[in-house]
Amino acid sequence: MKKTMVSILLVVFVMISLIMAGCASGTDSTRATLSVEEHPLTGSPQIDPFVFTPMDGSQEEVLKLHAADRSLSFPDQSTTIAGNFAFTGNLDGKPLVAAQTFINNSSESYVWVTLDGNEIYRISTGPASPITTLRGLWIYDSHWALETVLIDLEGDNIVTPFALGQISMDGALQNETKGYADAFGLQTIAGNPFYFFKKDGKIGYFYDGKETMLAYEEIPHFNCCGESVLNPIQAQNMVAFFARTGDAWYYVEAGIFNK
Repeated sequence: MKKTMVSILLVVFVMISLIMAGCASGTDSTRATLSVEEHPLTGSPQIDPFVFTPMDGSQEEVLKLHAADRSLSFPDQSTTIAGNFAFTGNLDGKPLVAAQTFINNSSESYVWVTLDGNEIYRISTGPASPITTLRGLWIYDSHWALETVLIDLEGDNIVTPFALGQISMDGALQNETKGYADAFGLQTIAGNPFYFFKKDGKIGYFYDGKETMLAYEEIPHFNCCGESVLNPIQAQNMVAFFARTGDAWYYVEAGIFNK
């Protein structure tokens, strides 16, 4: 009788273990994966007029591939609060606000985040510059994420960057926790957080909890004025961007595409 009971308990234990393992593996397998479509160009994209020339096909043909997805832009959540540029949202039924404040004759600035009127986070963004340093506030699955830029007017963009992208998630600066030299292009794709990063001299992207490296040396971003046409284009289910490796340029679209 005792041997029978032991055998039954052993079988039950094995079955539970297999079910739990299956659940864990199912969680991994259901993680969203981006489709990345790369179009080599004959040279660098032109700014005025805005033109790029694919090696295969035409600019119009390439842009037509995911025109419908690319047109699904995000609603504008920007506003001004007491004269300060800000983004607003709603986190679990409570108002979430990120706003920028300049002090000391605009020689310093910071972005602060409030939830239901209470400050929960603050980050330095440096002195005033032509670059907007509060880039975006995003909410997903009861979490929040913030993109800011730290300006260094002495930066030469060789050793010290003039504009350093910063990504904060639930109050944790990802540049510090993940060792990023730069982080930019924060958005959601199909409801999951996405951003680009530079780490150990290489560029990659973070999506749905996973880092993926890319074979590019540069992705233009934080450009202002006429050169802003080279910045990544954000849409609800995708991102479009230019990239460079050596002298080779690419137009790339990454997303969860509607077939």
